[in-house]
Amino acid sequence: MIWINCVGTRGAVVASTALFIFLTACGRSANAPGAAPPPAASRPDVTVTFDGKRRKCVVALPSEAHGSSISCADVVPFVKDELRLPSGAAYDIRKIPDVDEAEVTRVRADLNGAGYRFVGAAQ
Repeated sequence: MIWINCVGTRGAVVASTALFIFLTACGRSANAPGAAPPPAASRPDVTVTFDGKRRKCVVALPSEAHGSSISCADVVPFVKDELRLPSGAAYDIRKIPDVDEAEVTRVRADLNGAGYRFVGAAQ
């Protein structure tokens, strides 16, 4: 009788351990290749709004309510020198109607060339 109780207890411990190992092995590791980036990575560090009516760009950090209105040709130097955002920072593009799409393409290429990453969906 005592031997049966020991086997029963040992079996329960082995089964519990096996179940724990099995459940922890399920799913992906957070560091696995192809794992989704954390949600914070999808938020832009700076937003560039193309104002078609005024033919200007408004560059704003997330903490700024209005941003700075500058020439669209000066976006990259402004982001680098004034805002001091490092290469690799994320940006988003927004548009106010009647935007010159060639200018948007040019600024986007300049930002990408400077090492900034586009994370938003152009409006």
